[in-house]
Amino acid sequence: MYRIDLLSRVPIYEQITEQTEKFIISGVLKPGDALPSVRSLSTSLHANPNTVARAFTELDRAGLICTVQGKGCFVTDNAKQILKNKAKDRLAEVAALCKELIAAGIGKGEIIAEINNIKENKDV
Repeated sequence: MYRIDLLSRVPIYEQITEQTEKFIISGVLKPGDALPSVRSLSTSLHANPNTVARAFTELDRAGLICTVQGKGCFVTDNAKQILKNKAKDRLAEVAALCKELIAAGIGKGEIIAEINNIKENKDV
C-alpha cells in the first residue's frame, strides 16, 4: 500500500503523511480503519520506526487519525472533511496561478480545458 521513494527530496515521514492523506481522500482508508502499526510499517518500508512514528504524530495533530493506547491508530470520523477543507483553502493559490497564466496570454478556454482534462483522467 505505502511506497517510499528513497531518491526523493521529500522526507520519508512526509511521504507517509501525504500517502495516508491520499488514501483517506480516495476512500482506501475509511473512518474507523486501523493504520498499520509503527513497527509493521517501518519493517515493510525499511524505514526507521521513529520516522513512521513522526508521520503518525503529524497525522494525529492534523486530526486525521487518533491514537488509542495499546490498540493502534485509527482514521477519525471527520478526516475526509478536514482534508476537503484543507484543499479548499488552496483555491486562493489556484486563483493566483490562473491570473498569472492569463497575464502570460493563456486563454480562459485553455485553462478550463486543462482542468476538465485533469478531472476526467482523475490522475489525482
